[in-house]
Amino acid sequence: MDIKNIVISSYRSKESQRSPVDVSLYEWLTTDKYKSQIEALRNATNEADSNRLKMALPVCIPSGTFDSNLKLVNHSGLMAVDVDAKDNQSYSPEQLKDKMSGFLNVLYCGYSCRGKGVWALVPILDTDRHLDHFKAIEFVFAQMDIVIDKSCSNVNRLRFASYDSAPYFNLNAEVFSLVLEEEKRPNINLKSADYIQTDNVFENFNRTADVAGLLQNHGWNYVKQKNDRIYFTRPDKEKGEISGNFHIGLRLFTTWSSSTVFEPRKAYNASQLFSILECGGDWKETAKQLKQLNN
Repeated sequence: MDIKNIVISSYRSKESQRSPVDVSLYEWLTTDKYKSQIEALRNATNEADSNRLKMALPVCIPSGTFDSNLKLVNHSGLMAVDVDAKDNQSYSPEQLKDKMSGFLNVLYCGYSCRGKGVWALVPILDTDRHLDHFKAIEFVFAQMDIVIDKSCSNVNRLRFASYDSAPYFNLNAEVFSLVLEEEKRPNINLKSADYIQTDNVFENFNRTADVAGLLQNHGWNYVKQKNDRIYFTRPDKEKGEISGNFHIGLRLFTTWSSSTVFEPRKAYNASQLFSILECGGDWKETAKQLKQLNN
């Protein structure tokens, strides 16, 4: 991805969202034009001054260009990820930046306008599935003990201008391909004793299931294990050719083949795999069978 050719929408301030101006993303990330304003913001001694100085900054939408109604015109192929200090109090801003920069899918990382948190840009595979990619990114970062702001799921999420004297760039960042959808659950009377029991069944299975064995029972062939991934060949495919993998730490299975019952590049947990492979996607039957296994 050539970041220097990416164009995004910018605005004079948060209050002027009716008048978008196209700007170069790279120039927005590297300019020192607002350095003095941002330093004043970071040195503010009270909340009133801090808020006033922040609201005077220009803003942009890193995920693309937008019309005057904030409707997407052209997606940039990037998702902005915000990591706030208040949600990650175990880490200093410097430590957060180091952790984020170690993620192979991070193209850019720098300090937020107040300097208390960081934000990053992640290239995503399918711009039509911005929300599903966000859910997967949120899940993956949680495994790294990083909490990201849920409002980043919005494609038109605004970002205030900031300044970082040493921003992190990885122009060869890997495109993030995983998607994660909300897990379907059977309709259960919330007043029934089965409600909590059923939720525990799913969670227990996701945590403890022999996913490799489940896949092998349905024709997937083990190829190898490397680090935290187990690689498989899909059914009816020559053994040795890799079609998907199970991430041991995240406990998620992904395939990139379009010739299986699974959606390519979507992340599946154990309950989802069991429902598709054993129950034809019937979640009521899935709950029933998992309860029996749990007894």
